[in-house]
Amino acid sequence: MSHYAAPDATPPLRVLLLGASGPGWYGASDTERREVILPRLMAVCAGWKDLGARLITTLDDDILKVGQPADTDHTWYLVYEVPSLQTVSDMLHAFRVEENGARLDRWFRLEAKVCRPFFPIEAL
Repeated sequence: MSHYAAPDATPPLRVLLLGASGPGWYGASDTERREVILPRLMAVCAGWKDLGARLITTLDDDILKVGQPADTDHTWYLVYEVPSLQTVSDMLHAFRVEENGARLDRWFRLEAKVCRPFFPIEAL
C-alpha cells in the first residue's frame, strides 16, 4: 500500500483547454472569419467568466508552424481555474451551441484536461 494520499480534487480545479483550427476555419473567407467566427469565439470565451471560470494564461503554438496542426493535433491552449467539473462541461458545450448561424465546432476542435495545481511549483 502506498504511503501517498490520493490527489486532492477539491475545487477549484485547473483545466487545460487544447484547441485547434479545423478544415472549416481554413476554408472560411477572411470576411467570415472577421465578421462571424472570431466574434462568436470572443463571445463564448467572455461568457465563460459568467460560469465562474477564471483565465490564468493562454498559449498559441504557431510561431514555428503553418497550416492545420498534424503533429500534436492542437495549436492553442487556454488554462483556467474553474469551480467544478460541470463548469468544464458547460464551457465545452458552448462550442456546440449555434447562435446567429455560428457554431464554433464547425471551425475549431476543443478538448479539456481537468487537473489540479502542481503542488511543488505552486509552493514556490
